Amino acid sequence: MAQLTASPDVVVVGGGPAGSIAATRLAQLGHRVVVLERERFPRYHIGESLLSATLPILDAVEATPRIEAHGFLRKPGGTFQWGRHAEPWSFWFREDPGGRPYAFQVVRAQFDQILLRNAADHGAEVHEEHQVSFVDLDGDRPLVCAESASGGTTTLTPRLLIDASGQQALLGRARGLRRFNEFFKNLAIFGYWRGAERLPGELENHILSAAFADGWFWYIPLHDGTMSVGAVVDVKRWHEVAESEPEATYRKLVAACPAMAGRLANAELVSPIRIIRDYSYDSAAFWGPGWLLAGDAACFIDPVFSTGVHLASLAGFLSARAASRVLRGDAPQETAFAEYEAGYRGAFERYLRFLTFFYDHNVERESYFWQARTVCDHSPASLDARQAFVRLMSGGSDWDALPAVMEREHARLEAAIAAGRAGQLPGAELLRVRTTARLIES
Repeated sequence: MAQLTASPDVVVVGGGPAGSIAATRLAQLGHRVVVLERERFPRYHIGESLLSATLPILDAVEATPRIEAHGFLRKPGGTFQWGRHAEPWSFWFREDPGGRPYAFQVVRAQFDQILLRNAADHGAEVHEEHQVSFVDLDGDRPLVCAESASGGTTTLTPRLLIDASGQQALLGRARGLRRFNEFFKNLAIFGYWRGAERLPGELENHILSAAFADGWFWYIPLHDGTMSVGAVVDVKRWHEVAESEPEATYRKLVAACPAMAGRLANAELVSPIRIIRDYSYDSAAFWGPGWLLAGDAACFIDPVFSTGVHLASLAGFLSARAASRVLRGDAPQETAFAEYEAGYRGAFERYLRFLTFFYDHNVERESYFWQARTVCDHSPASLDARQAFVRLMSGGSDWDALPAVMEREHARLEAAIAAGRAGQLPGAELLRVRTTARLIES
């Protein structure tokens, strides 16, 4: 096993997309970087559907050729059975002016391994099966203790630390930074099927998101012939029965959603059932002296528009840029890290407000799940959040005017869908390649 560099420029904790992209970018910029990953890749992970807006980041770290060559399905867009429009409707990445006509549906174990190998090939020092057991941030440099699978312990003193430990949230949990989102306090229960019916014609590689009374399902085709199928439901109502009877609960939810039940009628469940609960959150701070949070270690939001890998990739790139500015002496740490948080938190909060609006568009008003997620009946906790949401929707700041504002925006969305131009729906700018390009080029 290779010896760890004890005093690198940066230690990155976690080898998922955020950590791998941060490490690759830092190595490209000439910095010594060590990645500590607690598992041995390939390892299982959920979150298979990508956005075309992520591709400029993958291009920048020179990972795209490997991803193209691997054989993942090309995803031309998404299809929804959702909202006030009863029939399924679709959006297409080709609607993005100057963008990319497709993204990918990936097997994350393979995709993440490609990114981690890409980091190593660019010069990052990657150590798998190294669990970070202790971090001290009170000295002049971060102090990081890592235990290897063989039982050895190593102490590292990097100049900077990037926590990309995913939902483990090494620093976020230790420092009490994590804040769960009550509006999206959901549970995901999911599995994999073989022989599932694909969407017809040119939709066959789309992700399908289908709402039903108890929440919504994702339906993602993968290049290995399986279909990833997961239900997002209310955590308070479902967590006890899901924990005690996972497969029975999952099959009950499938049966309750016609869009899933019909397509899975002749399919075989070929995996165990997995559960993730309370999985929408952010952190009170994304940085402190000597450290940054990136990807799921900082924040995560409901996956209805497949934003998870995109936000993690964006965080990896932006955190590396901020760290490099400090290491090179181009900016004080406070300035570079504050600008990182402003850029990354700003992107996260724009997606959060857009998804809040999108949830509000569902018509199952008699359902407990959707009643609890109606914007006008569930105002954000703080005045700042209210103002930000209303500004997004109307350019104003009057919460009392929101019902009329929401109705206008829902009408705009409905008109875009009816016209077959879902790319014109309110908030579609967030999904466009040029939005990412502005962030990574600024």
